[in-house]
Amino acid sequence: MRRIFGTAVLLAAALGVAGCGADSDDSISAATSTTPEEEFPANGITENVLALDNNYIPQVLEIAAGTEVLWENNGRNVHDVIPADDTTASTWGVLQASFEPKDTYAYVFTMPGTYTYFCSIHGTPTAAMFGTIIVTEP
Repeated sequence: MRRIFGTAVLLAAALGVAGCGADSDDSISAATSTTPEEEFPANGITENVLALDNNYIPQVLEIAAGTEVLWENNGRNVHDVIPADDTTASTWGVLQASFEPKDTYAYVFTMPGTYTYFCSIHGTPTAAMFGTIIVTEP
């Protein structure tokens, strides 16, 4: 009797797990989520990134959404801050003409995500003078 009861419990558990498997609707809804990314207002916090000759310091900066990042060109050379996915710097970033030694550039990151950038004079999106801003929800 115990053996039949134990087998029945195992069979019920197996059917329960099988019922939790993915169906065609699961993959579609996960891939086409309509939840908008939330934008956060400026929070009054500023974090600095130094542009030195051939380096951004810090190279990786983690901030809460709404934080302003202030890049300071403390090097001897002209630099720029170019988003890796927008080489024209039309969404954010600063071109060489506006980032001479002693110049600054500020941008408030309001959306969580990972933002990579580079200096087009001294690097590429993945080598030499590049950086990453990781923006988390506040």
